[in-house]
Amino acid sequence: MTTMIVNIPAHASAFGVEGPAPRLADWLARAILELQSIGDWLRMPAPAVPEASAQLLRLAEAYDATQPSYAADLRAAAWMGARD
Repeated sequence: MTTMIVNIPAHASAFGVEGPAPRLADWLARAILELQSIGDWLRMPAPAVPEASAQLLRLAEAYDATQPSYAADLRAAAWMGARD
């Protein structure tokens, strides 16, 4: 029986950290962070409470004829928002 010793350097291994995979992962992470920051910049601010309450009351009027229980829920939400 013959014993053979094979010495494989770490950088030549298929399972090493070398190659395009870490650079690609780094690039993708940076791209995602950049997109998130652009999304944060573009996000519109929420309407103020009186404005939102008025919108809910307009929606309630629109739904009153076809879905009265939903309109009542919208009115209740407008009332709760105006109360706080």
